[in-house]
Amino acid sequence: MTGSGLRKRLIINTFSNYIKMVMGMVITIFMTRALILGLDTESYGFWALMWSVFGYSLLLDFGFGASIQKYTSETIVTKDWDKFNRVVSTVFFNYAFLGLVIILATFLLGANLQNIFKFDVANQQYYYFVVIVFGLGTAFTFPFGFFTEVLRGMQALHIRNVIQVSAMFLNFIGILIAVKMSQPLLKMAFWSVGVSLIRNMAMAGAAFYKLKEMKISPKYYDKSIMKQVMGFSMYAYLITFTNMIIFRTDQMVISIFSSVALVTIYQISSKITETFRNFSAQFLDSLSPITASLNAAGHKDKLAEVMLQSNRLMGIISTMLLIPLLVFVKPLLKVWLEIEDPLGVVIAVILLVSMYVLLFFRSSSVYILLMLNKQKTLTKVALIECFANLGLSILLLHVMPKTITLYGITIENFNIVGVALGTFIPNIILAFAYNIPAAIKFSGVTIKEYFNLSVKRTLFVGALVLSMAIGLFIWRYPESLLTIFLYCVVIGIVYATLTWFIGLEKWEKKQIAGFVTNKINSRKRA
Repeated sequence: MTGSGLRKRLIINTFSNYIKMVMGMVITIFMTRALILGLDTESYGFWALMWSVFGYSLLLDFGFGASIQKYTSETIVTKDWDKFNRVVSTVFFNYAFLGLVIILATFLLGANLQNIFKFDVANQQYYYFVVIVFGLGTAFTFPFGFFTEVLRGMQALHIRNVIQVSAMFLNFIGILIAVKMSQPLLKMAFWSVGVSLIRNMAMAGAAFYKLKEMKISPKYYDKSIMKQVMGFSMYAYLITFTNMIIFRTDQMVISIFSSVALVTIYQISSKITETFRNFSAQFLDSLSPITASLNAAGHKDKLAEVMLQSNRLMGIISTMLLIPLLVFVKPLLKVWLEIEDPLGVVIAVILLVSMYVLLFFRSSSVYILLMLNKQKTLTKVALIECFANLGLSILLLHVMPKTITLYGITIENFNIVGVALGTFIPNIILAFAYNIPAAIKFSGVTIKEYFNLSVKRTLFVGALVLSMAIGLFIWRYPESLLTIFLYCVVIGIVYATLTWFIGLEKWEKKQIAGFVTNKINSRKRA
């Protein structure tokens, strides 16, 4: 793939991802409000908990999804379709077997529900049926999940996104109806897992349609190929496992060591952070397959450029989005969900800053180095972060005070902040102890060159815009969603303007201007 072709594919996929992200964000805003206002605190906490618990089914992926993506990208270059079909067939039938494992685990969880989580005993039977529906739906959906990775490996993200957006709308409509009915959690579970199954089947159909050479059959099942695939998959699996601990276990820690009811406020704050991450990181979807393709084609020189430029782009995007979220998180929670608990604001700020460091200084290097077979080192780092995160979260939850007073404001259940700090502290340390040095070494630049190219201008522009955003907040406190939106628009325009005049190099401006000019001229010729 030529440089212009690579950029074109990256732009198309990223643009498609952002369309999906905007639609998903709008749906999330209205769905979260409907759930918060339509369910009692414990029911919402249990609903969030179920998504966290069955999110762990991804651990049964054993890293094969990342391998499928990598093999797809490489096979499009090498054309070794026989090996590819043996890989996808073996993975598919192994996944089908693991679906049976999920069913067994579901019934074990249901039988011991009251012994694991703390909730009103009167809801035990009701929650049991919710767990069974979640589990069986996850089991039937699981074998078809890797087709998403096939589409990613083909860099056909626009197709994947159309399917996902359609599924999101379908799920949203069903949830809005179910939340108004009796026993809403049970009906919501039926609808959600049904939509997930339809979505994954549609992914499979699209993958077969676009990749005519792909075949899945028992005759292609090959035990011998597992050793070769597992050489990459197990490390990718361990990285996935640690990410699950980092991003999903906070709710588990709170529900086990404190109360399911307190999951709600933490879930809301983490939902803002999750939206921030998803909205910032859309171009990373294209980074892995592009890296794998360049590596398979032997374009080593382009990979160093991709590392630096992706890190720089990630910083520009995440800084722009972080500023309004940090400054307006308090009024946003009040206007959006009628929440005025200062605990939610404190947790949201900690998680947002932690996610910013992850996005800016860590994400690009992890995506690229994984596809360049640096999985062993990445796994060691991920395991360190995982155990540090879990241990610190449990420790700080127990040692931090349950009630504090700051600036005359009393904050109850303040010890929950310890769980957020358990995520924040290891993330910050590893960013500067491993990821930044690894990016510098791989790119062949000095620390000063890395800082000047990828960090300095972005942070300078960010500091100027942050000062302006705080000024707006002090000048007129935003008391409506419209005001918050208008403030965000102003901040975005100022940030983009300053980035153009201060944050970009001359050659970057020239490249962007040339790309826009070519697009305009091509449309005129058409």
